[in-house]
Amino acid sequence: MSTLTRRLILPLFALFLSAASRAAEDKRQDKQATPAEQYKVLLKEFQDARTALSAARLGKVALRFLELAEKNPKDPIAVDALVQVVAVYNSSAHPAGKDSPGGRALALLLRDHIRSAKLGEVCQRISFGFRQEYETFLRTVLDRNPHKEVQALARLSLAQFLNNRSQRLDLVKEQPELAKQYEALFGKDYLKELQGQDRVKAVKEVEALFEHAATQYGDVKIAALWAGEKPTTVGERAKSELFKLRHLAVGREAPDIEGEDQDGKRFKLSDYRGKVVLLDFWHEF
Repeated sequence: MSTLTRRLILPLFALFLSAASRAAEDKRQDKQATPAEQYKVLLKEFQDARTALSAARLGKVALRFLELAEKNPKDPIAVDALVQVVAVYNSSAHPAGKDSPGGRALALLLRDHIRSAKLGEVCQRISFGFRQEYETFLRTVLDRNPHKEVQALARLSLAQFLNNRSQRLDLVKEQPELAKQYEALFGKDYLKELQGQDRVKAVKEVEALFEHAATQYGDVKIAALWAGEKPTTVGERAKSELFKLRHLAVGREAPDIEGEDQDGKRFKLSDYRGKVVLLDFWHEF
């Protein structure tokens, strides 16, 4: 072996040994650390990645959360780990589906932790999705989870999920190119099944879910999960959604508002019943 070859190979060999040594040490420490201790380390990495706004780092840490939960399915910390996975992988920035990390996390929660008191956040995070497994998760939580707070958020989230899905189906009906995208994302058979549902019956179920959430769980607090979101209650959120559904949806009668016309004259919207009206809303800062 020439001197030049030794100069090139020896540093690389030393680097390999160093990396292998670090990997072995990390593996040894993981074996010694309890699931709770491993979770604490991962949570710190997760928070650092979120502060850095690094989607790639968040994804990597979420995969390690999933691995931790899969290795320790009966440990109480598994629920916390799976909630973190859902927080990352059930968003538009990451792949979805039952075989994705987010889908696997939901399946584990259904299988091992359906009675957990920590599922409220999961219900909130999937409430604006479209996939069939989200509906299955929410309905199963409603059927089997014993905790009031979780029941409240599951009922509210199911109503939001069904309502938003219905609105997106209306868009699909109007835009053929969007229908092709949905078929590719969610499956042709699933989309066809949804399009064949009774629209009136679906709307009635949404209203009933919102009403039940408002009357039976109105005082349950909803924690803010996203930046800029204000804490509120299930009752406030459900009543707001009901108002929009009953008065602001296409085909519904608009509420009778009052205001001033361009000449400063007071009027009611009902004064123009039967006529085409253009309303221009603006706010002076």
